[in-house]
Amino acid sequence: MSTYNLDISVNIADIPILKNGGYRLCIAKRVNGKYDVVWSGGAFIASNSFAWDAEFQVFGALKFQGGFQVKAGTNPEELKFGQSVVLDSNGVMQPATGPTDKSGVFKVQNNYGAMCIGVNAKLGGAWSPIYLSQTPFASGVVSLTPIEKVLVWFDALSSTGTMLVDAVTNSIELDFTGKTSQSVTYASDPNKPGNGGWIVGGSAVLSSTYHVDTDTFSLETPSAPLLGKLSTLINSQNSLPLSKLAVSASLEFYDEVSAEEFVRYAFGKRPEGVRNWDFVQTSTVVELKLQTEKDQEDELAVKFLQDAYLGVLYSFPGPEYMKLTFQILNRHSLPTSAETNVAPAAPNVVDPRSSGELRIIYSSASQAADAAKGITALAGNGLAYVADVHSDDKQWVRVLLSLTFPSGNVDQDRHAIVDPLATALFGGGQYFKQPPLFPNTPDFVMYAVQWGKD
Repeated sequence: MSTYNLDISVNIADIPILKNGGYRLCIAKRVNGKYDVVWSGGAFIASNSFAWDAEFQVFGALKFQGGFQVKAGTNPEELKFGQSVVLDSNGVMQPATGPTDKSGVFKVQNNYGAMCIGVNAKLGGAWSPIYLSQTPFASGVVSLTPIEKVLVWFDALSSTGTMLVDAVTNSIELDFTGKTSQSVTYASDPNKPGNGGWIVGGSAVLSSTYHVDTDTFSLETPSAPLLGKLSTLINSQNSLPLSKLAVSASLEFYDEVSAEEFVRYAFGKRPEGVRNWDFVQTSTVVELKLQTEKDQEDELAVKFLQDAYLGVLYSFPGPEYMKLTFQILNRHSLPTSAETNVAPAAPNVVDPRSSGELRIIYSSASQAADAAKGITALAGNGLAYVADVHSDDKQWVRVLLSLTFPSGNVDQDRHAIVDPLATALFGGGQYFKQPPLFPNTPDFVMYAVQWGKD
């Protein structure tokens, strides 16, 4: 049996502010496809450790009442995956029966009548509820599937055992699938205690709002002070020796709003192997100094850092930029003739694997014409889209797709090409008020492209 470990660090300067606001550190565990009960909600310090195994109990309760504490109406009974427990006609949970397995599912046979079925899990040696069905089951078999995912957040209204009903804000979901240990750091917004962001693996992860009723997440927009604070914490946590060589990127937009939009988009997308993902915005210009985590030969480091930056830039679905300039700093050797400080206006080498053709079919000729116009307007920021309505069948559009500066990472380049287009096709914008008949989902766009080959 695996033991799972979660370490949650809290920025020391934020602890008094959070405690004065009455906030508690809360954790919920996912069961039957949702989070609906606070597994742990209580006091916290700078470093907080939680450990658990896959140990569970089932119980019955008369009702689910959001905002209140779970109140068991029956005795709890421990069981393992593959086993079943009978809730008899007297309202007593009988001992578990049946062989254990690795299915991840256990069951309750309800012979009592209307009853909400709940699950306890052991955390730090103590049992507490992690789930309660929001509607009672009249009778029959109830299947229960705990998942090794947890939701973490700070809350002034919830504590251990609170049944969730409203949206959970400023949260982060951590998936333990395939891993047994994770560490996160929390920092609060300097101007709004309780609103904050998270650092995982040296990168900022923007907070999400979890909607209990629909089991969906929506990203929250961080403030500029919070972004700066997270950047400072990330840089202070980095202890690996930096390469001396650095690439300074200066990106100029047509207006200040576009520059700010890019900073918000790129902040949480630090490429693996890159340090100092700390943006500085001055009016319409966004500057960033990049370094590799490990020392490399100059030529390799320059290419790696430029490709990493361009990969993020080309996936940016926002406004077109005016100018991108690279400056190489602290090199060990003289530059080669192939290096350039200004991003070229045309590709040096076209990778056919990152170029393709897409056929899009609409239900009417007018929709196809609008789409062709809109797709062509999306071109820019290194994306090359050429869209035309077919000469014989006016209901479908032929699109040629490519990158101006392919990085050589085929998967990354293809996503940089397709993701903005898929978002537009199904986003309901000016030229895309109706989705196409083919491809019929955003996820299918990638597979509908006929990519080139070597």
